[in-house]
Amino acid sequence: MTEGTRHSQAGMTALGFLILALLIGVVAFAVMKVTPFYINNMRMNTILEDVQRDLSGNSPTPQSIRYELARRFSVEDVKIAEDSLKISQSKNGYTLRVQYDSRASYISNVFLVVAYDKQVEITR
Repeated sequence: MTEGTRHSQAGMTALGFLILALLIGVVAFAVMKVTPFYINNMRMNTILEDVQRDLSGNSPTPQSIRYELARRFSVEDVKIAEDSLKISQSKNGYTLRVQYDSRASYISNVFLVVAYDKQVEITR
């Protein structure tokens, strides 16, 4: 084989390019579907940390915690099911736990699921 023949065989074939483009497209589509969930999770983290900071040490009650959460959810346009939110009494105050799953249809009956579970302690 001469040097000129080797040089002409370098590169990607059209089929190889299509397969690579398909793989990149599948991953990009999944990222587009899941990104809003991560943005919502970041907002939820901020809300929980703000509620913890604002109510800790101020003798909070479960009602005041729920009110503060509802107010912040409204401002941040966060919508979660009521049963995803649990307030329980702890040794030093209250434990606030938010736990839910978000699902997005991916292809046909295949779904992408993002689980969220965070807990903060609000002291008296």
